[in-house]
Amino acid sequence: MKRTFRLAVIAISLIFLSPLQSRAEDKPVPKPETRIHKAGKPVKVDCDLSKYPGYAIRMDKKSYEILMYNTWSGKEDLSADIYLLWDDDAMYVAAKVTDDVPFDNSKEGPDIWDGDAVEIMLGLDEAADPGRMFFGKRDYQIGITPGNGKDIKAGEWVWRRDDYEGGIEVASVKWDKGYIIESRIPFKVLGGFKPEIGRKIDFDVSVDDGDTHKRELQFTWHGTKNVFSDPSEWGIAVFAAPRSAIALSYSTMMAVIAGIILVVTFMAFAARRPNK
Repeated sequence: MKRTFRLAVIAISLIFLSPLQSRAEDKPVPKPETRIHKAGKPVKVDCDLSKYPGYAIRMDKKSYEILMYNTWSGKEDLSADIYLLWDDDAMYVAAKVTDDVPFDNSKEGPDIWDGDAVEIMLGLDEAADPGRMFFGKRDYQIGITPGNGKDIKAGEWVWRRDDYEGGIEVASVKWDKGYIIESRIPFKVLGGFKPEIGRKIDFDVSVDDGDTHKRELQFTWHGTKNVFSDPSEWGIAVFAAPRSAIALSYSTMMAVIAGIILVVTFMAFAARRPNK
């Protein structure tokens, strides 16, 4: 009798809980958001990152590697900080890439993905279905490459846009542990898109790594290996008001506060010290 009662309770529980579980499974997973702050002064594409209010995205963990073709050996192998800005005429995307074999890309045009490069995905249609799995008219995939540091210069490509006639500006420089790349993407290249503070767009970014003259690793902010073709995987970027480019980290702020306390303590001690 007790066993029959238990079975009845379990059966009733399953009947009532199944719809709840189904609704929980159907609930979309929240997408990550980042901010694109407006520039407070004219922006020059020169790979000087001090103009940015800190990085917008940091990719430095194994979970960001999506291709799984080769083994990621750590941050020195591939990691990146992504920087974002905008003004009335353009969007700026820069990356400080840690790479043990930088400037490994001798490809040009649509093949620049097959080496050191950054891929930028943009969805600019506010009315578009966020769950769409195919590109719409206002979805963009833009690639920028540092080149090879020799005969192949920094450059760009816009996939699926046969009408692209240039206009994106790209610069790159080497740093101690890799390279810095910066781009200016005019809104006229993006169909005359008009940003405003508070407006959200679909956004994602990938960093390609080629150490043997071909792509071996790829870090992506939010998507999978299909991020280049599936907008439903992209995160969200929000156009925001200007913010000071002098942004201190928590540890730096603590160090400054500790220094101030030390100076004040010393001055107080000196003031109380009796004169001889």
